[in-house]
Amino acid sequence: MTASPASIGSPPSARGRTPLLLGLGLAVFASVSTELLPPALILGMSSTLGVDAPAVGSLVAVWAVTIVVGTVPAVRVTRHVPRKPLLVVSLVVLAVATAVVAVVPVFGVVLAARLVSALAAAVSWSVVFAYVPTLVPPARLGRAMAIVLGGGTLASVLGVPVGAALAAAGAWQWAFLGAAGVLLTSALVLAVGLPGLAGARNGGTRTRDIDRTAIPVAALLSAGALLLTGYMTLYAYIVPVLGAARIGPDGVGAVLLVAGVAGGLALLLGGALSDRYPATALLVLVAAIPTGVLLAALAPGSVLPQPLAAAGTALIGFGIGGLPPVLQARVARTASATFRPLATSLFVVILNIGIAAGSALGGSLMATAGRGAVAPVALLLTGAALAAFAALIARAGHRHSCL
Repeated sequence: MTASPASIGSPPSARGRTPLLLGLGLAVFASVSTELLPPALILGMSSTLGVDAPAVGSLVAVWAVTIVVGTVPAVRVTRHVPRKPLLVVSLVVLAVATAVVAVVPVFGVVLAARLVSALAAAVSWSVVFAYVPTLVPPARLGRAMAIVLGGGTLASVLGVPVGAALAAAGAWQWAFLGAAGVLLTSALVLAVGLPGLAGARNGGTRTRDIDRTAIPVAALLSAGALLLTGYMTLYAYIVPVLGAARIGPDGVGAVLLVAGVAGGLALLLGGALSDRYPATALLVLVAAIPTGVLLAALAPGSVLPQPLAAAGTALIGFGIGGLPPVLQARVARTASATFRPLATSLFVVILNIGIAAGSALGGSLMATAGRGAVAPVALLLTGAALAAFAALIARAGHRHSCL
């Protein structure tokens, strides 16, 4: 059987673990920024590379598909490599590939660099989430995950807007160069401060055995994929959905800003609350999403369509903002030490599956049935996901009570 990764260095003190968690969060920030930058830089990149806007937009799809297809093989191939050098090297490779996007104005080279970037990101994310449980006691895992995954939230609210501002100034290349610099900085911080962590050890003939925690982890991740698909079915087309509730283009920005603030608040609260009330915190955040979708679905026919739609969007933002660290902490606690590196890395896979499947489903509904069909279908999917999470948590509680 494959043995669990073992620490081969001194664990950090309580004072020393915060800079390391921030270093891991910085790596996540730069990685997510790199993934999401092309749409914000689309005009400048299309002009420099001599391609049309859809070609630039495809760079995000290429990244997502590479993550979905390549994460499991990449994790399995590198599973015996010591974690610290693997993380540092993957971050350096990601930084170099990101810099290539900025300095080589050839679309084919940029496309290849994005493929390499995505594979390096897949490896680095798997190691990041393998490290987090080793840096903190179990009672603080939720807060630690919130710090690290907060980097992804910060990428959306800071990294991408800064990139867009650079593109508006005619300097889109500096957005990628800046992300590469942040990646190198995080690699340096982690190379100096992280304790060593061994890769998996092959213990003999039973390496093909299925880990006993694989099934409950797969159930959690499947429920998460269903939830994210329903969320993206609506959110990819939030502007026309809000338009049905008579919120025009001038008001959409304010509604989305409130949703972003609500998501940030949930991120701050979710980690700490999930340490004290792990099941309740997860259910509350999951339930906020179908509740918000329900309000958005009811808004066009109500007497107060705009406040109802705005409240629904804020609830969706609250749920999706706090969900990643709480769900990731649940996965980490459910998985065995052996299975945890792969289990936690799969969160990125289900995120990209949800983004791709939800966007495609929403687009199909918009094209065939119109915007009025988007919210009901999203409600069906997110409601089913809530029921699945409730059943899984109830089953886990019953199993623990019988032990």
